[in-house]
Amino acid sequence: MEKVMPAKRRPIKKTTKRAKVAPIVLSSDHQEKTEQEKKLAMFAGVGFFMVLVVAGWTINFKNNFKEINNNVNNSGSALSETADQLREVVSETKKQITDLRAALENKGEVAGEKQTADEIKQRIELEKLLFSLNDKLVQATSTKENK
Repeated sequence: MEKVMPAKRRPIKKTTKRAKVAPIVLSSDHQEKTEQEKKLAMFAGVGFFMVLVVAGWTINFKNNFKEINNNVNNSGSALSETADQLREVVSETKKQITDLRAALENKGEVAGEKQTADEIKQRIELEKLLFSLNDKLVQATSTKENK
């Protein structure tokens, strides 16, 4: 007895013929209505994603402010020290500017005369004052940039 093996079945491909359908012609009113619906759907989709983006941005913005507030509370002493230094530099600068103005006014009064030893000393002091003012401003800006 020999066993007979069944033959392999091959899938049968069904072919269907599609009937030729005439294209559907919509009226102009119906076409306008579908266009308006498409535009409305587009604006609704864009609006939805805009709301999502704005909501995410708002949450992120709020979290960033919380972190900044925590950092400011922790580094408040360093900030107050810097502010005090800045106030000192500004007050010294104002004082030196008034001294400079006074020296310039004195120079204008004696412009026609020969300079005496006292005037030369005043001029030297004025130049020293300007150099010290410049040095302090450079130091103040460099400490501000380092922090």
